[in-house]
Amino acid sequence: MEKLKLLLVTLLIGYASASWSQSKVSGVVTDSQNVPIPGVNVIIKGTSNGAATDFDGNFQLNAKSGDVITFSFIGFVTKELTYKGQGSLNVKLEEDAAQLDEVVVIGYGSVKRTDLTGAVESLDTKALTEQKKTDIGQAMQGRIAGVDVRTLSNKPGAPLSIDIRGNTVIKNTDGGRDGISDSAADDLSKPLYVVDGIFFDDINILNPADIQQMDVLKDASATAIYGARGANGVVIITTKNGIEGKTVFTYEATLGVRSATNVPDMYNGDEYVDFVDKALRSTAWKGLFQNGNVPTVEDYNNVVVDLSRELRTTNEEASNAANGRYTDWAGDYRHAGIQTSHNLGMSGGENGLTYSGSIGYLSDEGVVGIEGYDRYNLSASITKKVSDQFTAGVKAYLALSEREEGSRELFRSTLRLAPTVNSFDPDGNVILFPDDQDGRFTNPYYDAQGAWKTNTKSLDVIANVFLNYAPTEWLSFKTQFAPNIKNTRFGEYRGLYTKAARNEPARIQSHYDSSFKTSYTWDNIINFDFDITETQNLKATLISSVYYNQLEWSNIETRDFDTDSYSFYNTAAGLDVRDYDTNYRKETLSSFAGRLNYSIADKYLFTFTGRYDGSSKLAVNNKWAFFPSAAFAWKASDEDFLQDVDWLSNLKMRLSYGESGNDSPVSSYSSLAFLSGSDYVFGDTHTNGVGVAGLPNYELTWERSKEVNIGLNLGVLQNRITLGLELYRKKTVDAILDKTLSNITGYSTATGNYGSVENKGIEITLNTVNVKTDDFKWSTSINFAKNKNQILELDGDLDKETYGTHGVLEVGQPVDAIYSYQVDGIWQLDEAAEAAVYGAFPGQYKYRDVDNSGTIGAEDKMVLGQVSPDWIGGMTNTFTYKNLDFSVQVYTRQGSFGHSEFYSHFAPYNGDDATFNKIKLDYWTPNNTDAKYPAPEYGHPGEWYYEDLSFVKIGNIGLGYQFNDDVLEKLRMSSLRLTLDIQNPFVFTDYKGPDPETGLQNSYNSGYLTKTILFGLKLSY
Repeated sequence: MEKLKLLLVTLLIGYASASWSQSKVSGVVTDSQNVPIPGVNVIIKGTSNGAATDFDGNFQLNAKSGDVITFSFIGFVTKELTYKGQGSLNVKLEEDAAQLDEVVVIGYGSVKRTDLTGAVESLDTKALTEQKKTDIGQAMQGRIAGVDVRTLSNKPGAPLSIDIRGNTVIKNTDGGRDGISDSAADDLSKPLYVVDGIFFDDINILNPADIQQMDVLKDASATAIYGARGANGVVIITTKNGIEGKTVFTYEATLGVRSATNVPDMYNGDEYVDFVDKALRSTAWKGLFQNGNVPTVEDYNNVVVDLSRELRTTNEEASNAANGRYTDWAGDYRHAGIQTSHNLGMSGGENGLTYSGSIGYLSDEGVVGIEGYDRYNLSASITKKVSDQFTAGVKAYLALSEREEGSRELFRSTLRLAPTVNSFDPDGNVILFPDDQDGRFTNPYYDAQGAWKTNTKSLDVIANVFLNYAPTEWLSFKTQFAPNIKNTRFGEYRGLYTKAARNEPARIQSHYDSSFKTSYTWDNIINFDFDITETQNLKATLISSVYYNQLEWSNIETRDFDTDSYSFYNTAAGLDVRDYDTNYRKETLSSFAGRLNYSIADKYLFTFTGRYDGSSKLAVNNKWAFFPSAAFAWKASDEDFLQDVDWLSNLKMRLSYGESGNDSPVSSYSSLAFLSGSDYVFGDTHTNGVGVAGLPNYELTWERSKEVNIGLNLGVLQNRITLGLELYRKKTVDAILDKTLSNITGYSTATGNYGSVENKGIEITLNTVNVKTDDFKWSTSINFAKNKNQILELDGDLDKETYGTHGVLEVGQPVDAIYSYQVDGIWQLDEAAEAAVYGAFPGQYKYRDVDNSGTIGAEDKMVLGQVSPDWIGGMTNTFTYKNLDFSVQVYTRQGSFGHSEFYSHFAPYNGDDATFNKIKLDYWTPNNTDAKYPAPEYGHPGEWYYEDLSFVKIGNIGLGYQFNDDVLEKLRMSSLRLTLDIQNPFVFTDYKGPDPETGLQNSYNSGYLTKTILFGLKLSY
């Protein structure tokens, strides 16, 4: 018995010694640029004891001295370290140039990038956050070939236009003249956004720091799994998940200053006075053209101009001009804006339970008036592996945002008001109407203080609840329910001293609109994954899906307030009720889909997809349609006959064809007739009634796009150089648009499948590692995309339909064609007789007489260009030296041509009696006949303000420093990084407005292009 006790004690001591000899090891795993790598497998070699790094690269496990710890991750060289008892291990993994196999989300599943058969591009969390952009759209700009991201306004929190592979929707936008209409039309061609499985509308409200990965599906084969929803491309956004391991906390903050850049070059005081002189001289000189008389340059120079009479009857302006007292209206009302953000996150888990959470705050001030944007983000996720078969989880995301646009007139007013006009009287009091010659304008001082408020507040709540059951290794079933709730309030108040009211209480305006949207997606997904033979694998996905969307909204506008102390919350105080309305809309989409992925020897890859969609928006007998696709990829570099080609690292060729549908151009009830209110007199009684206000279309069906895509992926010199090439042709048939009807029908338009449009183009992505040493690395990423768009067919024999002033739909032309008169220069003095035939004078635009009729009329209009660019591109250069990194990102849009609302207000030749200040342009006078633009005052009969809006922008210059391991150990941190970013430091363009990117926007409610200098801090424990 004693011997047995002794043996047990010896075993216990031995076991305890073995246990006590183990230590808890923690650390962080980073790449060659010291960026943490999430998901790295950290395992004690020869055992099952291991962990995985969290989203900041942190890990923790138990090990004893002498253990070999293995660090492995797809796309990186596996690394082994012998543990020697240290408490912290900081490991750097090198990229494995031979197999960069990151996982790509392709909709209802994911694949390794090497197994892709469609055209898919990705941005990870590093790419999305490295430039410290305020929203995801800005982070995408210039980074992905074929994705055109355009800013619609430079005010904080403004929406973006995102197009993938051009416009497939034929949309009536008046040739680009109306920026507001263009913005609404952009919604028709925007891609489908899927956030954690939830169909989403506004990605602006997402915090880039919460995003793990973004995958952009471009060709029809890739988007086919989303059927009708994917006609304009798909952007799949995956937010961060928890990773099992110790709880890790991260904190990220930025602080910066916004300032106006590329400020329009307006006339200063002396220049404005000189301009007024030339404008008056020009008008008087034109009056000498009588009875065939052609005045000379000397006549122009001898014209006597009475500036004091033009510069206001009070002679105040003439006095200011004589004494050099000028007001810098624009400069006085520009100011610096502070931008700051804070993000706090956590992640961890154990025993099959993982969790993560984050809270974020963004404050972004504008540079004029009270403009600003505030956003609060809250995210949480929890996943529990209940057993080997069951996994359940929930993700939730909340965003609360408030956008204050301030005055929609302040920017324009401060640029328009003449520098000779006073802002304050001699006693320092604000002059209500500084421009007494034009009583429309009140002093911008009041708008800058908030007399005009334009405020939008939104609350977005999304969630995803899922249950996954995997009875075997090759079969799994997942059901997920994803609700989305959005509540939006818009309020606008134009107070007593705004331009709208002009010191008349009866003109004070108050608007209040509210909307409440409820939607959900319920998906049921079955996945199969098994090997048929040793060399053949089959993956299958079967899906049933239901999407429901309900929107209700109301609006009210009142005027005539007895005091100016109200706001848009006090509409009841307005005695004049101008508008009130309530609305409701509901739509549903039901779908059944399937996808097969079949591979042979991991070299020959086949994908077959089909989706059957039914939409409530379409006609009763045309609600359902089937959308198929097929794709093939060949990994040629894996063939035996290429194994000895040392310089070739990767060669894959792809071919795909797919069809997708679209019902977005129609509203929920477009196929039905609808009623509207109608007043009429019945006998002697005024009666309210209803009338049929629209024609039903019982044939309205799906708009269908058919796309062929040829792709090539090439890597050479151990993937030091990689090339991606895409060639595509997308033909959209049964395009949905509004057709203009004859007045005899009693209706103005009808909605139907009236057209066909084609997009074809090329996309190139080139990544190079130019220099790579132990301490220094220089890499370059370039993308280029060219898309040609044209209308192939319009309804019946119709090959052209004009609308508005400068809009046209014409077979053979782009959907956003510019339709106006062709300018062939400026009439010169020696052409006076010929100009007179057209009722024109020297100094005016010379319009092309297309039909040689001797007159200029509507029949002389022609297509001059298009709003969409001829090509877009981007380039990012990154330099890394030890712990220091430096990057420069450039993007460009070339060939975009559109109507400049800015020029229509501020060009010297717009003919408003020189009342307002102007931008400096080279305008015609008898002494300057080689000018590009016509004479002031009389030189612009008709309306022509089209400009080339091409540009090259330096989007970001970034500098970062990652602290080394010694410092981190002393600070007891796992990561610490400091950054400095300069956003939009330079823009190169011939356009003289504030920003060629927003050049289509009406100068009403416009703003300055801004440069932002941001300091950033990111740390983790």
